[in-house]
Amino acid sequence: MADLARLAWTFLWLSFVSIGGGLSIVPEMQRQVVDRYHWVTAQQFLDGYALSQLTPGPTMLVVVFLGYGVRGVVGATAALFAMFLPVAVLIGVMARSWALLRRRPWAATVERALLPVGIGLMCAGVYTISRSGLRDGPSALIALAAGLVLWTGRVPPVLVVLAAGAVGWLAG
Repeated sequence: MADLARLAWTFLWLSFVSIGGGLSIVPEMQRQVVDRYHWVTAQQFLDGYALSQLTPGPTMLVVVFLGYGVRGVVGATAALFAMFLPVAVLIGVMARSWALLRRRPWAATVERALLPVGIGLMCAGVYTISRSGLRDGPSALIALAAGLVLWTGRVPPVLVVLAAGAVGWLAG
């Protein structure tokens, strides 16, 4: 029961510090679930995050995978609700008020101030995932090639992910 409470609390507070989207909390999430609580290994975290990116919906569905690893279906449900329900309610309440407050001078300042914070946190997330996933030269080359193909905007991201996965599997 202590693991379940710890799991719910961890994802609850992580959801409230997610400025800029789910990618912004990946470094801290990895630190909590891999280094602090040892719920999964670094490779399992990376694999779970990669699989969650292939699913429709929020990119933070990795919490379902992590929760399931801790306490099965109950853990997956607890992690899911702790991550999404409180902030969904908060956003719903704030959205009604923000439409009225947005015209105030300080509101634009707040939005401009949060932009670099969000970008910095997302960059930290990319760095964390890259550090875990790029273990050798071939994986770095595959990532670079996939990034270049994505940058062109001519190939759907899901095809790039599948192709990169196939090349990585064949190279392994």
